[in-house]
Amino acid sequence: MAAPKRRITPAERDKALRLRTRLIASAGVAGTVTVAALATAAASTHAGTSSAGPVASTTTTIGTSSATPSPTSSSSSSSSSSLSTGSASSGSSSSASTVTGGS
Repeated sequence: MAAPKRRITPAERDKALRLRTRLIASAGVAGTVTVAALATAAASTHAGTSSAGPVASTTTTIGTSSATPSPTSSSSSSSSSSLSTGSASSGSSSSASTVTGGS
């Protein structure tokens, strides 16, 4: 035969409700602290820069790209072609990068 269930007293109920409230509040505080830590880490790390310090503002300027075709030579048996060369610049005045390509 199963034992009869014991009734929960109001004091036990209140204690359980206080525990649940503390657990929910602790989880909320822990989540907020975690998000703040991740935001701080993301703010201090910028992709494409060599410094790890925070940057106040970032400006990206995409310059014009000019390409000059290089002369191609062809022979009677086969023709060859080469890629045209050009350059592109991007970045701000404090950290700019230039990429050149072609041969």
